[in-house]
Amino acid sequence: MDVPQPAGGLTVHRIEPAYRQVAGQLRRMIIDGTLAPGAQLPPEDKLGAQFGVSRNTIREALRMLSSQNLTHTRRGVTGGTFIAQPTPEALQENIVTSLQLLNGFNVINGDELFETRVILEVPSARSAALRRTDADLERLRTAASRVEHGRTVLDRTVSSQDFHQAVMDAAGNKLVSLLAPPVWDVFQQDSLSTGRSSDRWDDIDDEHLEILGHIEARRADEAAEAMRIHLERLHAHG
Repeated sequence: MDVPQPAGGLTVHRIEPAYRQVAGQLRRMIIDGTLAPGAQLPPEDKLGAQFGVSRNTIREALRMLSSQNLTHTRRGVTGGTFIAQPTPEALQENIVTSLQLLNGFNVINGDELFETRVILEVPSARSAALRRTDADLERLRTAASRVEHGRTVLDRTVSSQDFHQAVMDAAGNKLVSLLAPPVWDVFQQDSLSTGRSSDRWDDIDDEHLEILGHIEARRADEAAEAMRIHLERLHAHG
């Protein structure tokens, strides 16, 4: 919300540009379900007439909504502007981009990314030990094995991320499972940009197996502590 501005003794809110007001109204209709995923918006000229603005204003509003992954445009005879289906992938992509910008402009730093990982992943390891299923254990074993037998640093890095994702999914909190991977991605990129590279894959393999063992045995506190130590070592050594 804009900061109120004094004007002749009155406290008022500045009027937003027309395209932002149009985008704001459409966004609210999308969020409250008035415009459902897959629904087609009227053509630009009709939207303009409804809002009482020009087609250029409508185009700017639609660009704004598209940049937020709220709408998408389809070309051709059956084309038009449609309300996008929300997906975890789209949200994660937006979060990664925003975090990358914040990190690139030094608004946040590697230490804060690390602390966020600790906040998300340590409790997840504890919950995973309490809630895991046999299918979760099988997924964790597979990911840990892929890390151990990866032939390249990239193979091992991707498989390591799969292991951490499996821990978070086993914890049973869908929001944490969705939010943590973008943090992991930017944390990893920050580590690579500093010139650090891991030469301790054997230790990482052992740490993954220790976490897995505690989760399998339902030792919640031990799983959380093993994850905390693992993350601290990753942060310290890159």
